[in-house]
Amino acid sequence: MSNHLIYTVVTNNYDKVKPVIGVEGFDFWLFTDQEDLKIEGWETKVLPKSENPIKQQRLLKINSCEFTTPYELTIYMDGNMEIIQNPQKFLDKFFRGGFLTCEHPKRSSLAEEAKEILRKKKDLPENVERTLNYAKAIGYQDDLGLFETMVLVRDKSPEVRALEESWAKILSEYSHRDQLSLPIASYLTKVPIHIIERTELFKYIKRNRGHHISLKFRKKGEAPSSKLDFFKWLGLKK
Repeated sequence: MSNHLIYTVVTNNYDKVKPVIGVEGFDFWLFTDQEDLKIEGWETKVLPKSENPIKQQRLLKINSCEFTTPYELTIYMDGNMEIIQNPQKFLDKFFRGGFLTCEHPKRSSLAEEAKEILRKKKDLPENVERTLNYAKAIGYQDDLGLFETMVLVRDKSPEVRALEESWAKILSEYSHRDQLSLPIASYLTKVPIHIIERTELFKYIKRNRGHHISLKFRKKGEAPSSKLDFFKWLGLKK
C-alpha cells in the first residue's frame, strides 16, 4: 500500500471516470453507488444509495481524514478529471503541506458565487440565503476569496482535520454547494487555503467537460442537524 491516495466520488451516475494506467506510488479509490462499476486502475468502494446523492458525494469529498485512513496524503479529484502527468511531479512542485486547491478563475466572493448558483439553479434560493446569512452572523467579511474545489490536496494534520470538520458541518446544515462553505470554514478555523492557478493544475490533471445527468436536489425534508445523524441519513454510518 502506498502512503498516497487519489480518490474520487461519483454518485447517481453523474460522471464517467477515466481509467488510470501506469501511475506508480499512488493508490486509487472510486467511491460510487453503482455496485457493478469497475474501471481499470481504480479500487471500487461501493456506497449505499442515498436520498440525497449530492450531499453524500460532497461529504466524502470533504472528509478525507475520516474516510481515507491510513493514507498520509490524499488527492481528491472530481469524477470528470483525468490524470495526464505523474502526480508526484505535481506534489513536488506545488504541495508544501496543509490544504491546497485552485483559486477560482472567475469569481472572488461568496456573493458572486451565490448569484451564479441561483442563475444556474444549482441549489434552492432559501439554502443559499441561509448560508449567506450564517456567514454574516459569524462576522465573515467575504474577503478570503473563492476556491475551485475540483482537486483537493491534503495531509492529515490537525489543522486540516479541523477545517474538514467545520466544512462538513456547514455544508450538512446549509447549502450543498461546497465552494460556498469552504471560505466560511477557513474563516472559522483560521486554517489557510493554499492556492494554485487552474492553468498550472491542468498541466497535470485536466478536466473533461460534461456530466451524464443533473443531480436533482430535494425541496422537502431537512437533513438531521448533527454530523453523526447526517452521515447515518446518507448511509455512510450504521
